[in-house]
Amino acid sequence: MFTISVARLKKTPAEERRYRLAGKLQSLPGADGEPIPVVSPVDVLLTVTNAGDFLWAVGEVEAAVRLACSRCLREFSLAIQGRFEEKYRLHGEAVAETGEEIPVAADELDFTAPVVESLILALPMKPLCSEDCRGLCPHCGRDLNAGRCTCSEEVGDPRLQVLAAFLKQTKGGGGSGGTKT
Repeated sequence: MFTISVARLKKTPAEERRYRLAGKLQSLPGADGEPIPVVSPVDVLLTVTNAGDFLWAVGEVEAAVRLACSRCLREFSLAIQGRFEEKYRLHGEAVAETGEEIPVAADELDFTAPVVESLILALPMKPLCSEDCRGLCPHCGRDLNAGRCTCSEEVGDPRLQVLAAFLKQTKGGGGSGGTKT
């Protein structure tokens, strides 16, 4: 899908080529195997440099995905951007100084796997439809972005009800920062 030919570039050391690729991905793998729909074409700006012994590829990826807000559960579209770097050996040993295996550069290189990986890494951990999303009421489940609900706001932590009762009995209750003597 995101494949380029590097046959000529492999023969010209110190040369750099830029590519613009566009393609369609149906979805990205999400948590628990649930797919995340990709709602726009995936744009890739790719720079490949012949560094003598290696081809060095640097890619910038952009796409829009459909996510569910982690506060209100509404679906929304989010533009995400990722980046990847790949190294392919032209000749020589298959293992770099760091001990990592470096694949041999074929005449055509497929960047689909790094594109997908960079988009997955660009996904937010807790997607929000907006920074000021109010979420759902924890009692009735109403979307608080659509308006207030009729639930009581003084529910509090039931483990602290004894302390709340004590503070109501004591005049001052620590409200002024001191204690009653």
